[in-house]
Amino acid sequence: MTISQGKRLSLGLPAALMGLWLGCGTPIVPTKSEPVPAPTTPEPDQGPTPSVPGAEAPPASCAHGLEARASVDVARGASAFFYEDRPSLGRLDAGAGYVYLDHDNQGAFVARLEASGAAKSVREIVFPDKHERSHVVGAFRGSDVVVASVVYHAQQEADIELVRLDAQDRPLWSARVDPSPRLDGTPAIAWGKDEIAVAWTRGPYPMHESVRVALVDANTGKVKRTFELSTGENPGVPSIVWDGEAYWVGWHSRETRGTIEIRRLTENGLSGVGATLQGGVNPFLLPTPTGLAVAWDQDHKIWLAVLDAAGHPKLAPRVVATHPDPIASPRKPVLAWDGVRFAVAYEAHFHASVIVARDPEALIAVVDPNGGAAPPLPLHDKDSSGEMPAVLWTGKEWLVVYNRDRLQKGKKPEVVAARLACREAPAPSETTPAGPCDARTRPAPEALRLQPNTGAASVLSLDDGGWAALRLEKEEMIFVRVDREGKTTTRAVLPAAAGRREPTLARVPGGFAAAWIDEQGGVEVGRIDEAGAMRKTTRLPGDPMTSRPGLAWTSKGLVVAYARGGAVVTALLDGAARIVSQPAPAARFPFQPGDCALGHGPKGLLVACVTGTERTETSVIRVARLDDTGKAIGAPSLASGPYALLRNPSVIGTADGFLIAATGPFAREVITIELGPNGEVRRPERKLLSSYGYGAFGAAVTGKDIVVFGIDGQTLAERTVCPE
Repeated sequence: MTISQGKRLSLGLPAALMGLWLGCGTPIVPTKSEPVPAPTTPEPDQGPTPSVPGAEAPPASCAHGLEARASVDVARGASAFFYEDRPSLGRLDAGAGYVYLDHDNQGAFVARLEASGAAKSVREIVFPDKHERSHVVGAFRGSDVVVASVVYHAQQEADIELVRLDAQDRPLWSARVDPSPRLDGTPAIAWGKDEIAVAWTRGPYPMHESVRVALVDANTGKVKRTFELSTGENPGVPSIVWDGEAYWVGWHSRETRGTIEIRRLTENGLSGVGATLQGGVNPFLLPTPTGLAVAWDQDHKIWLAVLDAAGHPKLAPRVVATHPDPIASPRKPVLAWDGVRFAVAYEAHFHASVIVARDPEALIAVVDPNGGAAPPLPLHDKDSSGEMPAVLWTGKEWLVVYNRDRLQKGKKPEVVAARLACREAPAPSETTPAGPCDARTRPAPEALRLQPNTGAASVLSLDDGGWAALRLEKEEMIFVRVDREGKTTTRAVLPAAAGRREPTLARVPGGFAAAWIDEQGGVEVGRIDEAGAMRKTTRLPGDPMTSRPGLAWTSKGLVVAYARGGAVVTALLDGAARIVSQPAPAARFPFQPGDCALGHGPKGLLVACVTGTERTETSVIRVARLDDTGKAIGAPSLASGPYALLRNPSVIGTADGFLIAATGPFAREVITIELGPNGEVRRPERKLLSSYGYGAFGAAVTGKDIVVFGIDGQTLAERTVCPE
């Protein structure tokens, strides 16, 4: 198994301010702290309470993710307008309320929903001001709704306007908030104790310069106070919530490389309490009795953290959602809470590239109190699209509302509500691992940590439960061996050689065999003894297209397989790395082979290589049977479906066949395939999503488990992945 160096994450600040999960984290820098009461139970518009009359206790676990119970159209065939920041869904009396701006007629609507998601009423919001408007958001309390929107008065002038609606959605009052000749941007709104708070951005067209907050009397609409929270930092759309005693406001500052700023605000102004998240956009805040939850998107991942009343992390920043497609951009997360766990819903957009563009998706995942995320559930059907999800805990189930097939050619757009519940066990068709499967990450031994200048690494699982690794750092190649407790037993710096790449490691009697590619594309094979000393090296001819070789020890010696001249060639060496038979073509695949791996099974060897397909942006795994000398047995065959950017195959022999693992697009997923003794595909491949995100990773099969290794920041992490 080989790991090539990927994008490094800057860790930046002291570790005391960071939580590392999967080997990396996003720093949180608390601002000035002062004694502040802990957040209390959120008001209905801010999120679910931990106990609701008649509510069922949430299940103890949601490790297997969610399942949809029902879905209904809540907007009578309408679709919400695309540039809404996030749709508004909140509790209203015994049901819920949903505010949206219709795409076709630009009218704003409020839908009152049953707990099932079915619409009791859908009414257009009548604004006293008839100017053009956009970015309609709402807050909910009791039977009333307060709606904020941007209203345009001139080409480069727009203000924030509020309107309060009664139980029949009739306006009780409306108010212009802090009017200005400048352009006011997308608002966020929260219902406090005695007033309504609205946060927004302001600046000269097309840029914004400041974040502002106004406190408005809930009974009259009169503005009581306004605050300017930031200036000159080109802020993004804010999020504002009420924790029972004060407001929390978060926004993305684009100044320099960008941060997420979070501040606590009382009726007298900023309290001096808050935090700064390094990087990230689109923050979403949710108060709970356990702390302030913050979700955001960063580097094509969805992140989550929980802060205490002083802005310090109670749950350190962690990735809770990635996507297997390298062109996907998961973004704009929203949160809800069931009293135990968080639900995070988000959309994923796909941008045209050399791979393939796809319709947008709406997804949701459940995160346990320790930050462990269940597999995400796509909210839409396989042949549909989804956007703009919002989520709420009803006391019994999750209620999610999202846009389905908005503007998709030939399809009817809908705003859809879905009821979701925890799926407590795999479906009958799924395979349950024979033994316990720990899906959480444990840090790799210190000896396997990779330095920032590491070029690549190969990691090998040993029979005694330990690990061996061969890694490249600058001009050095380093061999490391650790025992099952993580203690380093061997560390040796091998002779320097410029231009080495793609190391591979295999166990042989009395030591290890190592292989790598040199500057000319040749394959060098070395013999390493138990003490880590290189005893012998032999060079096999290659070409510029040579990719990672495979190694396997058989009854006849050491077989080496690699791509050369458009074919997979094999050579046989003895235990001292001396050539027994020169490289000769063993298998010709329809397309140029790339990375290869060898595994020894009940009937000889299996070579598995990544190759191209008819579509240049995809790749597959093809396999061929070999005898113990490396000669072909039968014709090559196709073992996997097409994927983008497959790499790092690994093969192990099982009692009745073989098991293959490889990393998928940008190492966002692991592909595993079970084969029979003659190389026949016995079980379709399983996709095992990885939480590592971007970077270059490798998968090593060890018995019935699959271990995923990844370079994340400066750490090599190890994880046993459970099948879905």
